Amino acid sequence: MLLTDDDEVRLFDFERSEYATATRELVRLGDTWTGRPDLRAAFLDGYGRPLTPVEERRPECESAFDAVSGIAYGTAHGDPEVAERGHRTLYRLRATHGP
Repeated sequence: MLLTDDDEVRLFDFERSEYATATRELVRLGDTWTGRPDLRAAFLDGYGRPLTPVEERRPECESAFDAVSGIAYGTAHGDPEVAERGHRTLYRLRATHGP
């Protein structure tokens, strides 16, 4: 928990935190803007800089890794929402790139 100068309480959820690339967080957020390029553009505008060409290519691979990780975590910890997000991501990747 963090208390700001104006006594507002801010909460941080570190349940699945890990050391990773900046694009790894974008992968987790990406599920929220699937089919909404305007939301992705708004997020990146707030991010403060465009992604580099390498960063633009990383999310597809990292999405597959995150999906499998989420399915395993959700199953092991009784969190069906995390597991379902992983399944949605794999279905989206397969629809985009084929079998």
